[in-house]
Amino acid sequence: MPSSIQQIQASFDPIEDRILLRLHTGDQSLQAWLTRRYTQLLIPALQGQHPKTGAPLLPAKQHAMAQMSSQKMQQEGNFDSPYQEPETVEKPLGEVPILLAKMTFKDLEGDNPQIVLEPDQGKGIALSYRPELTGALSKILQQAILKADWQLVLDPILQLPEQVTLQ
Repeated sequence: MPSSIQQIQASFDPIEDRILLRLHTGDQSLQAWLTRRYTQLLIPALQGQHPKTGAPLLPAKQHAMAQMSSQKMQQEGNFDSPYQEPETVEKPLGEVPILLAKMTFKDLEGDNPQIVLEPDQGKGIALSYRPELTGALSKILQQAILKADWQLVLDPILQLPEQVTLQ
């Protein structure tokens, strides 16, 4: 998948009781359903924490810098613009949104860390695991989670610390 994401939208569908995540690059449109369970695992991962253990996914210094950059992105980003999909785009995952079931991390200590969001079978969505994207995605998902009223226990994760000390 091309790395230049131009638009991200997450909207709650009460009939499906799922969040529809839509990503648009210059030439592709990707759609995926997020269940309550998957979302509860994804949010900590976007904040740099292992979804089940809470341990940092990145080395300590890189994790602290990522948190600061993510917090800045959440404060400065424009998250209220409506999603607009161009008329002609490729849909490599198909017309119907995929149902996300797995999450894989690649090259976390390398130059191009990625998080791969995948269905049980078939192609998934590979995203850059950088604060610019994870911060924006966290903020957009936070808005959809509030509308879903799933009563997830994510407050400490969604609200990043005011200061992070690097040692």
